[in-house]
Amino acid sequence: MIHWLIQSLDDCPEIVRGDATLGWLSASEQERLAGIKFEKRRHDWLLGRWTAKNLVQRRLAESTGVASALDMIFIGADADGAPYAARYEGRGAKGKSLERLPVSLSISHSHGTAFCGLVDLSPVERSGDVEMQGGRPLPFAPRPSLGCDLERVEPREGNFLDNFFTAEEVSAARALREQDAARSEILTTAIWSGKEAALKALREGLRIDTRRIICRFDPYDVPPQAWTPFTVVVDDRLAAQFPGAWSAWWRVSDCFALTMALLEDA
Repeated sequence: MIHWLIQSLDDCPEIVRGDATLGWLSASEQERLAGIKFEKRRHDWLLGRWTAKNLVQRRLAESTGVASALDMIFIGADADGAPYAARYEGRGAKGKSLERLPVSLSISHSHGTAFCGLVDLSPVERSGDVEMQGGRPLPFAPRPSLGCDLERVEPREGNFLDNFFTAEEVSAARALREQDAARSEILTTAIWSGKEAALKALREGLRIDTRRIICRFDPYDVPPQAWTPFTVVVDDRLAAQFPGAWSAWWRVSDCFALTMALLEDA
């Protein structure tokens, strides 16, 4: 099951106020924040962490019956940029070790809104190549891998489609534009968001050409307000490099398109 949460700056107004000390950050996160100089980047980073921490807190409460304090939950980033969740052992974070949590975590933010999703990872049942952290094998497998993305629906110029979309996707977006410009903007945004979500699930981001991934959406009269499946197809080389089975969903909320892409073992 995928767990998800959407939050805005209205849900945590202390971010905008610029409070010097945010009690829900750990000491190491406070140090990381001090190195972020631009206000917008600080707001995005904080809102993403706030959303992720609240989602992880809720999941821990569901699975263990214990509600961990937000400052005892740590949201870090691996060398490839993908986020992960951990918690401090003991009653206080100072001097305590971090226990990495068995979840695949994804964070996205846009225009003062953050979207975060997580899915539980499976325990490792046999020896072999598993994800590493600090030179030690983790006790859980790297799959499933979840990518989430949030994009504001807005017009995108034709050269954007030509530079980032496949011929199939360009044709679908332009054909719909002839019928309904507003629906075409939603479809174009959803395709882009779907690609971003898939690239996050691959833990590669925009290091991979977005045209190596195709996102296919069923026709719609009204944009879905509930999570609705769409199709992710990767080219043969990516499929060989990252074997597995794809599942994906999308919805529209207010002025945003949201997507989730999940890569599981075949």
